[in-house]
Amino acid sequence: MSFSFKTILVPVDFSINTEVAINKAVEVADKDGANIHLLHIREGNRQLVPLLEKNGKALSKSDLISTEEMMEQWMVSIGEQAPHIMTTCSFSQNINVQRCIAEKIVEIKADLVVIGKKTAHTWYSFRNTVIPNELATESGCAVLTVRPGSMHRKIKTLVVPITSEVSQQKMETIGALCNKKRVKVHLVTYAEAGNDGIKNTATTLLKVYQWLKDSLHCAVEYAVLKGNNRARATMEYAEKIEADILLVNSGTETKIGWMNQDIANVLPAHSKVQVLAVHQIR
Repeated sequence: MSFSFKTILVPVDFSINTEVAINKAVEVADKDGANIHLLHIREGNRQLVPLLEKNGKALSKSDLISTEEMMEQWMVSIGEQAPHIMTTCSFSQNINVQRCIAEKIVEIKADLVVIGKKTAHTWYSFRNTVIPNELATESGCAVLTVRPGSMHRKIKTLVVPITSEVSQQKMETIGALCNKKRVKVHLVTYAEAGNDGIKNTATTLLKVYQWLKDSLHCAVEYAVLKGNNRARATMEYAEKIEADILLVNSGTETKIGWMNQDIANVLPAHSKVQVLAVHQIR
């Protein structure tokens, strides 16, 4: 499989979220002809970024700089850090942030969206401007959600839930990550699969395991997880082994608890686990 992350969209708000998202975009970007597109979505007619502090000190109004200037600074920074990556940017004004991102995905034909999230309003879902699994499902584009805790952590360990069928996009994403660097893959299945699903799941697990070993030459382990909620069991396993990325299907492997919260919104700011949601159509 030759799929790679050539066109990466990074929504920016010029906070710590922007820094961590750009760092991860640079890390996973293809080495040949990659483009990182920075998108800033303005609310109303506001032209200045409402930064509250810098280096722990409160900023005065005169310290604020325009979004255009800050965008230029980030583009220069990416160029210095990774000269092989082309950078582009755009500005939009839209009260529906998620819809704006989805439209930009289509416009630039993005392979991946990287979203930095420091906090999440898990009890007030209407205050979440972007719900990663919904964005991945609606757009068909892979969505990587990263927290500040993963800022300086390189991608070395990947957790992948395996059921009776594995989507093509999930397989391509595994290949893109494993071809880029040496990644250890943990395949996980579930004890509550049911008698009719156990055989099919075992067959799929074996095929993926052999593909990883023989074609991608990855280190591979597998585990059987228990628990009424598969998403929670998978998240807890990823945290236990200190995994770097949890690769999940956006429609079936992201919901936790009776409120159906998104895994990407449940993890705390200090979490090192990054959640990569992909579309489940095979």
